[in-house]
Amino acid sequence: MRILLVTEPGVDGVFRHVEALASYLLEQGHVVHLAYSDVRGSDRLNRLVERVTEAGGRTTNLAVSNAPGPGDVGALLRLRRLVKEAKPEVIHAHSSKAGALTRALVLLGVRQPIFYTPHAYYGLSGKGGMKARFFNAIETVLGRVGTSINLSAGELAFARETLRIPQRRLRVIANPVDCVRFQPASESRRREIREGLGVPADAVLLGSVGRLAFQKDPLTLYRAFAKACEGRADLWLYHLGDGELAADCAVLADELGIRGRIVRQSYLSEPLSFYQALDGMILTSRYEGLSFAVLEALACDLPVILSQAPGNNDFLEMGLTHCWSAAKEDADGFARVIGEWAVDCAKKRPSNHRQVAEERFSQGACFGGLVREYEQAASA
Repeated sequence: MRILLVTEPGVDGVFRHVEALASYLLEQGHVVHLAYSDVRGSDRLNRLVERVTEAGGRTTNLAVSNAPGPGDVGALLRLRRLVKEAKPEVIHAHSSKAGALTRALVLLGVRQPIFYTPHAYYGLSGKGGMKARFFNAIETVLGRVGTSINLSAGELAFARETLRIPQRRLRVIANPVDCVRFQPASESRRREIREGLGVPADAVLLGSVGRLAFQKDPLTLYRAFAKACEGRADLWLYHLGDGELAADCAVLADELGIRGRIVRQSYLSEPLSFYQALDGMILTSRYEGLSFAVLEALACDLPVILSQAPGNNDFLEMGLTHCWSAAKEDADGFARVIGEWAVDCAKKRPSNHRQVAEERFSQGACFGGLVREYEQAASA
């Protein structure tokens, strides 16, 4: 098939999904075209553009951010031009900006089947206010175009009950994880990575990865970690990511006196070493689609501490052997379960996390399901 993928951003979880999907489709012999934006780009985006081009696909840079702006009109026209030149059989957009541009193509006469994966609707935050109502209204209207791919039961419920998107236009297909690429580290490899980070050999190392933004709520993470450190001199945090709250996180770390126990990195081209350094993974998000980071942690057989939030709630119902949770925005609750997790680390209990990742979230099952949807839509 000829498949056009449209994405904004070119970094973090949404892009990781698109990158993996593009690789899967190319390996299965499909022709992939790519519309992207380098406003939020990365070295891996550059490599994906090169790979798609080398495989004979067409690409175009939409050069837009995730916020509405005057450049969106030009981006829409460039996207229509790419559709005319590439003649894809289906178009699949990822994230709200790419989804809005792609579904607006129907106003310009584009008739190919359209798929849209929101990767967590903005309204899932429960934040309220004018901005949330604005984005919900857009999703409600555009949800009548094409097929929306939800990643979790929580996201599906929001689409159906709050956005009022017709059930016939909704599908649930989870994010997959590459269990060949993401594996537990040997003890020697783990020790080597930690030495490079300057983490003490006897430290209990908790990790978190994600954009430093309202959705991920890193400030609650820091407040919870500070409280947990009061009774644990061996507790450390490895925090990977960047975003608009980076400066606030740095200030808060100083105020709480925990900067000396935090390893901060803005970006890793290859995140495997991040997971392989850890004893456990924490995600304090206010909402998720279905977190790539949690899936990768499961593939590496790591314990997880999760917020009780849309997207994360799916994981809490999977029967994971090493899973703790707290209410979103509850620093005291997170501090308590961090302490419980730290005590449990010494018990060395058998884990089923990698088994769950392999059995429920393989690329063949998840991306294979997408391809079947593509084929059905193209033949209709």
